[in-house]
Formats: sequence, C-alpha cells, structure tokens
Amino acid sequence: MGLAEDLLKQAHFLSYHERGRPKQATLRRSISTAYYAVFHLLVANAAISLVPNKPFGLVAKVSRAFQHGEMRQACMSFHNGDSPESVRTLLSPKVSKDLQFVAATFVALQQLRHRADYDTGLIFTRAQASEAVNRAEALFAAWNRIAKTDEARVFLAALAFGARWSK
Repeated sequence: MGLAEDLLKQAHFLSYHERGRPKQATLRRSISTAYYAVFHLLVANAAISLVPNKPFGLVAKVSRAFQHGEMRQACMSFHNGDSPESVRTLLSPKVSKDLQFVAATFVALQQLRHRADYDTGLIFTRAQASEAVNRAEALFAAWNRIAKTDEARVFLAALAFGARWSK
C-alpha cells in the first residue's frame, strides 16, 4: 500500500476513532490528512507517469517539485467541464465527469485543509471531518476509473507544468 492509501486510512481512523465528542486537534488532523492523501495520490501518479523509475530516487526527487498552489490552479482549469485552452490540441473540448470531480474535489479539500490548519477560530464537527474523508475516498474511486486515460495523463502533466504552458 502506498503513502496516499495509508494517509486515507489514517484520515478515516482519525475521523471515527474517538468516542464521544472528539478533540478539535483530531478532527483538524483528519481533514488535513484527507487532503494530503489526495495530494500524494496525484503527485505519485504524476511523477511515475512523467519520469522513469531509474535511477533510484528520481521519482521521489520529482515528487518534491510539485507545488500546492500550482496544482490548485491546474485543477481550477479542469473542474468546470471544459478542457483548458492550453491543452485543446491534446484533448477534446470537454473533460469527463470523473476528471471534473477530481479537480473540483482537490480544490475544495485544499481550501478545507487551510481552514482546518490555520483558522483556529473555527470549530469542526465529526460530520465535517467524515465528509472530508468521504470526498477523498470518492476522489480515489473517480481517479481509479480514469487513471489510464489520455485526459488523466494530460491532467497529471498540467499539475506539474500547467503554469508554464501559457508562456
């Protein structure tokens, strides 16, 4: 099992394991961990699809180059159903519902993670943490349905290079 799957299991555990009223720290970690499960799922898929696995350590090195903000921007360009102008020669004008869901969910979970990690005035509920985990699980399922498609490969490349394609 990879890091992304382990993080998803950990997020699930955190959102359900405490009896009674869970601590805010536990709920916040669950939300944050759900986002990082999604982040690492996409980064791992992108790095593996973009570079060979030799020499040893190259995939890990490339994985470190992904930036949360650039990934968010790339996702925002795919989540409305139309392929970004910068990749129209590679894809049909419309992207699949699954890719739209992956892109929109990444953005939503990233925003929720920021709130959970930095907005100490907010109070989170078990239901909110569970919803974040459920959304991450649904993203994993949607990703598995499209992972081997051309649109997924273009999307993964956009996560790494999309910010520079308009230059």
